[in-house]
Amino acid sequence: MQTLLEIFQDTKEVLCRYDYYIHTQKRILHLTNSEVKIPHLMGMQYLGKGNQFTGDFGAYAIKKQRVTMQSVEKLVRKYYKAEEKQRRILELIHRKLDNLWELREMFSSYSRLYLYEKGQNIDSDFQSDYLLVHENERKILHLGLVRSERGKGCYHCNSFMTTYQNDRDRDAFFRNLQHRYEITRIVREEKATKRAEVIYQSKEAEQRERSGIEKMLAAADVQAGEKLIKAILRLNKKFGTYHTLELLEDKEALMGKCTDKREKALVKDFLALWEEKRKAPQ
Repeated sequence: MQTLLEIFQDTKEVLCRYDYYIHTQKRILHLTNSEVKIPHLMGMQYLGKGNQFTGDFGAYAIKKQRVTMQSVEKLVRKYYKAEEKQRRILELIHRKLDNLWELREMFSSYSRLYLYEKGQNIDSDFQSDYLLVHENERKILHLGLVRSERGKGCYHCNSFMTTYQNDRDRDAFFRNLQHRYEITRIVREEKATKRAEVIYQSKEAEQRERSGIEKMLAAADVQAGEKLIKAILRLNKKFGTYHTLELLEDKEALMGKCTDKREKALVKDFLALWEEKRKAPQ
């Protein structure tokens, strides 16, 4: 079993090291987080009084191990007197702690995005503006996104819940939400280096991108073989940007993006193929 500190650090690696750009056909949500958001996602608001273990102090208490997995149960039993209430609160907290590690998968595979209309779920005190939902065979992950004060289109995580497929109310958080947006792609950008990478792309979005590449190559009289198209798609995904003809022609700039041997090999393979196709008779 992971410690509370290990869960905090793993969640921080996913949510705080990177910014995420969630693309739909109608809008792009810029998701950015700091470590002070994590205690709430872990369920620490149910401990103590007045959100004592959330925000700055919550992050400090976890990092200094002032609150641990062992003390979570003690605090719940201290502040909730009824045994049934204790059981439900502990189950709620552990559903969060046991599943936060799946956030990485949530961002890199198929999920759904809902506009959270608070009036539609009158029994919920959920305060998010959007709800990101990821479903697999056993469970449903729900990540709430709320508008940030940093600027238009900027959001941060403010809630995390897990329901299981055999729960009676497994879809309670989104069953009445009418506005659903298909996610076309998710771009992850490392904060320190600003390096971007596409970590999820829908089949429909990839097909549109493929079609655009074919048209671009045809206009430049370049043979659009499957191998070349796939090479350009890999470049676009690895570096999180659509490479126009001008970008593809700039060998120095392409190599300048590389930070390791695998990326250099990817670019060199493309450049060799590009040179071959450019010289091929039409």
